[in-house]
Amino acid sequence: MKATLRLNRRDTVGEVDKRLFGSFIEHLGRAVYGGIYDPGSPLSDEEGFRKDVIELVRQLDVPIVRYPGGNFVSGYNWEDGTGPKEKRPRKLELAWRTVETNQVGIDDFQSWA
Repeated sequence: MKATLRLNRRDTVGEVDKRLFGSFIEHLGRAVYGGIYDPGSPLSDEEGFRKDVIELVRQLDVPIVRYPGGNFVSGYNWEDGTGPKEKRPRKLELAWRTVETNQVGIDDFQSWA
């Protein structure tokens, strides 16, 4: 089967909303712990979020960042990431087979973003 596609930039149906080109933060590797959140780092603010990382994200001009994102969200319970950090439950995270400490929850992410 052979197909040909011809595009003409002048045949515009409408503008594409730039929010379609957003990103997400997933608990994979060091994306969250040791990535955007690293309370032991001298590069972190008083809440434990890396100031250098948020500055780089701003430079990318990403219109929207979802949290949580990716495969991690399939087993995520937002209530586990609320309240005092020392009382948040540690749970086996089934997508990546790691222990989720819930030190970064929805409210925490909003303060980072």
